[in-house]
Amino acid sequence: MERYSLNHLFRTLGCFLLCVMFTATAFAQQKTIKGTVVDVTGEPLIGVNVAVKGTTIGIITDIDGNYTLEVPSKSTIVFSYIGYQAQEVPVGNQSTINVTLKEYAQKLEEVVVVGYGTQKKVTVTGSVASVSGEELKASPTTNLSNGMVGRMPGVIGFQKSDEPGGGGTTIRVRGTNSLGSNDPLVVIDGIPDRDGGFNRLNPTEIESISVLKDASAAIYGARAANGVILITTKRGKEGKATVTFNASGGFSQPTRLPKMANAFEYATMVNEINPGTWTDEDLRLFQDGSDPWGHPDTDWFDTTIKNASPMYRADVGVQGGSEKMKYYVNFAANGEDGIYKNSANRYDQYSLRMNLDINTSKYVSFQLGSIARLENTKYPMKSASSIFSGIRRGKPTQNAYWPTGEPGPDLERGDNPAVTSTDIAGFDNQKNYYIQNNLSVNIKIPWIEGLTIRGNGSYDKHFYNRKKFEKPILLYSWDGVNKNSSGLTAAKRYVDNAQLSREHSDATSWMVNGLIDYNRTFGQHNLGVTFGIEAQKKDYDFTSAFRQGFISDTKPELNLGSDVGMKNTGYSWEEARLNYFGRVSYNYLERYLFEFVWRADGSYRFPKNKRYGFFPGASVAWRVSEENWWKENVRFIDYFKLRASISQTGNDALLNSDNEYDRSIQYLNTYRFTEHGVVFGGEESKRLYAVRTPNPNITWEVGTTYNVGLDFKFLQNRLSVETDAFYHKRTNMLISRNASLSKITGITLPRENIGEMKNRGFDMLVGWNDNIGDVQYNVSLNATYARNKILFWDETPGAPAWQVSTGLPVSTSLYYVADGIFHNQAEIDAYPHWEGAQPGDIRFKDINNDGKIDADDRIRSDKNEEPRFVAGLTLGLNWKNWDLMALFQGATGGQVYIQTWSGTIGNFLKEYYDQRWTPDNPTANGPRTYEREDQYWISNKNTYFLRKGDYLRLKNVELGYTFSVDALKKAGISKLRIYGDATNLFTLDHVKVADPEARDVNLEAYPQRRIINFGVQATF
Repeated sequence: MERYSLNHLFRTLGCFLLCVMFTATAFAQQKTIKGTVVDVTGEPLIGVNVAVKGTTIGIITDIDGNYTLEVPSKSTIVFSYIGYQAQEVPVGNQSTINVTLKEYAQKLEEVVVVGYGTQKKVTVTGSVASVSGEELKASPTTNLSNGMVGRMPGVIGFQKSDEPGGGGTTIRVRGTNSLGSNDPLVVIDGIPDRDGGFNRLNPTEIESISVLKDASAAIYGARAANGVILITTKRGKEGKATVTFNASGGFSQPTRLPKMANAFEYATMVNEINPGTWTDEDLRLFQDGSDPWGHPDTDWFDTTIKNASPMYRADVGVQGGSEKMKYYVNFAANGEDGIYKNSANRYDQYSLRMNLDINTSKYVSFQLGSIARLENTKYPMKSASSIFSGIRRGKPTQNAYWPTGEPGPDLERGDNPAVTSTDIAGFDNQKNYYIQNNLSVNIKIPWIEGLTIRGNGSYDKHFYNRKKFEKPILLYSWDGVNKNSSGLTAAKRYVDNAQLSREHSDATSWMVNGLIDYNRTFGQHNLGVTFGIEAQKKDYDFTSAFRQGFISDTKPELNLGSDVGMKNTGYSWEEARLNYFGRVSYNYLERYLFEFVWRADGSYRFPKNKRYGFFPGASVAWRVSEENWWKENVRFIDYFKLRASISQTGNDALLNSDNEYDRSIQYLNTYRFTEHGVVFGGEESKRLYAVRTPNPNITWEVGTTYNVGLDFKFLQNRLSVETDAFYHKRTNMLISRNASLSKITGITLPRENIGEMKNRGFDMLVGWNDNIGDVQYNVSLNATYARNKILFWDETPGAPAWQVSTGLPVSTSLYYVADGIFHNQAEIDAYPHWEGAQPGDIRFKDINNDGKIDADDRIRSDKNEEPRFVAGLTLGLNWKNWDLMALFQGATGGQVYIQTWSGTIGNFLKEYYDQRWTPDNPTANGPRTYEREDQYWISNKNTYFLRKGDYLRLKNVELGYTFSVDALKKAGISKLRIYGDATNLFTLDHVKVADPEARDVNLEAYPQRRIINFGVQATF
């Protein structure tokens, strides 16, 4: 034992001495190095990561770019900094290591897409926001517009519905600028206003999106008054062929559904409307659930809406090429199911895009772009608003399905939404086929340096087919006795006989333009000149047919229907445009910059003497940070540019009463056939009659925009700020004068150029990029504030000053001001009130103090549904093989009016039940139970039902991991990434009963959806 202890002691002492020796040796090999890190101009860089390669030993440079670090003598030092090329330096015998870091070339030469060309970002004089396709890919949505919101300053959006096959976000550039159309012009690969818009474009195929917000948009003249969205798709790159594969799958579910009263609560409220409708025994049975046949407790949302709806997306792309030819080809498919159980709603899309760049010689090149896309949408027979109206109003005291599985009775007019949301009632299939082609040629003139001639042409076809087949459905009523299938009686509901509608449209669009570019540098002077001419034409043809009286509903073909009641109709239209445009840009040393753009636009919508409009825009910029005195005295700001612009743009788009585009010619007499004619000799003869007075003086709506902005970067470009203030005035707005014209005249006036309004605000983008050791991160905040005001339009004369909309934002409404409720008769007697007011009714303020409540006591709100302030916060993080992105998006300044159609016609919100006044709860803050529109405070809009539309939501989040395994590379896989992403994960707001973006009075819109998605990306 003693011998073992001595041996153990010697071994321990030996190990300790060896450790001491190795430690001493290690310390002897350590050395101290120091130095300074600067950029190419000699300016010190703060926060540069200085680390020993392959270890965790490191430090960052101080405010003067200096560092001091203890390192092993045989090590290699890595200098890295966001936006700069990393450098590796072996230590060797050096004790002082000074390093000059160079910016990435692409940062210095970063370009943005502008009208009819591109520009270096540092030389841009206008207000242009942009987002890359890579950022948009992180949003797993079928509608591209849904992924734009919150990512760009100046872009305001709200999504009222999210139905597969629809559900796009309404996009506004810097808010509302007109009493008519506020839609921005969308230009895809240089072609304006393509059929199908941009909602269905595949984010994988997009290189970038730019938004022109000020004078930069004026080169599009007549259609640019509401801003311009430029979308550029991906093209080929020089190098070996690269194959990319992306596949993802997930599910969607409603972000929020209203919580309705249960059977007991609803029956209690019905008794408050019609006492004695339900007995105490009935209420007990509703509450305890012991009689599902006679006293059910139906949750119509749970019965009709499923928990999760599947969706998928897959892409296969090939990109590559040589100096002579480059190519990009992508095949994509995506689909999503509706949220109904046994859903008749589904959307599937298939597309093939091909972009080719061909250099036939040193001076001539061609670009070809082509896409074929099929959009296949299946809808239920009833519209989404009808189905959700039925679900929301569904009485919990009524069965959706009987306990034996048969569908229950209809709510009204043959409608049971649990059934009509399926294909039992028929189908409504709609298919859109798009074939879009564009060809460009660029010719450099060899004997004139800087001169290029360009030609562009496009030819697009859009075919639309709709097949709508409605069938009777069998709904079952109960005899009230036999609690099994024998007690049920089936009856046909919804329609008496099957009926079929067919619709077909054929749209053709072509565009051709020719441009001359001259770009030349004379010493330190840079000059660019562009002149172009462009023509565009569209034609559209529509036909439809209808038949009913089908013997069988198994064969939905027109020729199998009855001739009795058959109908057919059709119409067509065409439109054409011709315009001239140009740009002159000049800069000195890329320090003092000037640009002038213009467009002379012609529109078929105006008479010949008013047809053409001239729309100019001028902008200047000064890169102050390029001045020597700035570099010597203001070193902490690395980049500073001032911008200013003024421009005029136009608008010729008209909207009808349904807020759809009106293609009628306002300067011509308009006629229509009478619906019924006079019968002579057994034949009906219809006559023509004038429906509108022409306006021979109608012309362009004009928008004048003033913009000032500044861009700056400091802390070695880690912090960047871009901000703009704008003022937009719209004159000659195309509106009708009918408000001041009595309806008894029967006259329909044409649009006139009589409206004026203004819109002002600011937008900004603040970004921070940095790294902490191996962690690279970025934060980006964009914000937009816009407030408009009507300066003049046609209003009803004689209205009180507090009801006039002039001087207030567009689309404001009149409301009685709710001032609590009448808790008892004494309060009613002591305050001016609506005739017939009862305890529990809402009390309205007597605004004009005349002792009575009437229409003159309504006030006009200074807010509407549209938010005034929107913002997006993007967080990005990369650590080793992990990447994380999160987008928070919010809005303030809007308001939402929510007032459900309830009573014996349908259910109430649960929150209304909880807050309502009753004789047993006379101190409640909410009004009493109401019946449809019978109460004055339901039939008249009032502020009690207004809610703040402010919200903050986690709009998008994505987490990914990229594998770096040699075995993958040996298998030909250069990159493999797996990821998970989500949309609309959570929302903070004041609305509570519905999604805050829905703006849905009766809660009858298809709800916004939360999406959870998982995918894989591979590059070969």
